[in-house]
Amino acid sequence: MTPIPQDPAYSRLKSQLIEQTGLAFYADRDEALAGTIGERLLILGLHDCSSYIEFLTAESGTAEMEILIAKLTIGETYFFRDERQFTAIRDHILPEILKRNHSSKHLRIWSAGCATGAEPYSLAILLMRELADQISGWRVEIHATDLNRNYLAQAAMGKFRAWALRSTSDEVKGECFFHEGLVWTIDPRFKQWISFRHMNLVESEFITPFPSGTHFDLILCRNVMIYFTQEVSRRLVDQFHGSLCDGGWLVVGASEYSLVNEKDFSVVDASGAKVYRKVPPLLEISGEILQIKGKAPRPATTFPPHDVPPANSPPARDCGNLDALRQLADRGDWQNAAECSLRLLTRDRLNPEIHFYRGLILENLGNAGESERSLRQAIYLDRNFGLAHYHLALALKRDGRIEAAGRSFGNVLKIMAATPDLASVMAAPGVTAIELKELAKMHLKETRES
Repeated sequence: MTPIPQDPAYSRLKSQLIEQTGLAFYADRDEALAGTIGERLLILGLHDCSSYIEFLTAESGTAEMEILIAKLTIGETYFFRDERQFTAIRDHILPEILKRNHSSKHLRIWSAGCATGAEPYSLAILLMRELADQISGWRVEIHATDLNRNYLAQAAMGKFRAWALRSTSDEVKGECFFHEGLVWTIDPRFKQWISFRHMNLVESEFITPFPSGTHFDLILCRNVMIYFTQEVSRRLVDQFHGSLCDGGWLVVGASEYSLVNEKDFSVVDASGAKVYRKVPPLLEISGEILQIKGKAPRPATTFPPHDVPPANSPPARDCGNLDALRQLADRGDWQNAAECSLRLLTRDRLNPEIHFYRGLILENLGNAGESERSLRQAIYLDRNFGLAHYHLALALKRDGRIEAAGRSFGNVLKIMAATPDLASVMAAPGVTAIELKELAKMHLKETRES
């Protein structure tokens, strides 16, 4: 038999394997790849790479491809890998998601490239041990996918050797595993939220095994993309961005930071770990009424000069409090939202948040003058209302009052300077101080350059 690397068809076989699996890791590792191919040729009784290509492309070659993938993929993983990232997930990411999803009580996580399951099980352990009280009554889904079907079968069994638990405390081992001989078996209660499914991440169509329209609060794809080409990895990150809900989080391996396009994500330093958040899209940022960006404003509506409901106006539906006001705006029911804001102001004229939301609502109704007036009223009532300053600055910038806009963006930075980066912004649950500051910096730079 000709040595594998000198086989005339070896380069073609290598290219096809990398294209199908994305494992560019083997592009310059011929010794390892050739060794695996030589082993399979010997077992199958084939004489060269050309015959192996024919075997793989035949209808019966699907099972052999699975075996080859199992040999080539590297499934070295362990529980709670990268302590800083798990601390960030526990102390920052999950609390933010739970607060943002308090109404739906639904948490969706995707562990992409889960190997033998240590990562999704680590997440289940963290949730159940650290946040049990907060997620009581919640629907929790942890979707775990991998290219290697053998790994998925092992993961579903939940059996591990001691090496996979080398970063796990004795307390967690005792509470969460059954130990017999050399095998540690995960307690079945940590399996209840997890589904293991086969998926090839490098397929250009990005065919997922999830229901259509599924969006995740948190996606982990750690130490997986280092085996792919940069082109595939960057496309994959874009697809993860599309699979996240607004404000959702992406966690990648420390060696994969350069693959993330920071124009699409807000970068957060949490507990010493670098994590990424999909920037909420409404008017670039404005809290819970996130979905309304891009809706065409209605024709300008003239409202009374004072905050008094117009005579004989029909009652706004479902208008009882700020949550009801946000829900009306979230549905794009601007007219009723405007009337609701007036009614709320008759009961609580000095509430800056009502004036703020009224400003956003009036802007979407095309009434720029009254919108600015409401935003200024919110700031008058609370000089430290950073988000109101930010939206006033945006209004001034759109109106061409660049110098005044610059001062307002500067005010945002002054007000938020003492606020911890991961603290939530007033009137914007799920939006952090660092995100507001970064947006203000970007616009301030633009005003200075214009």
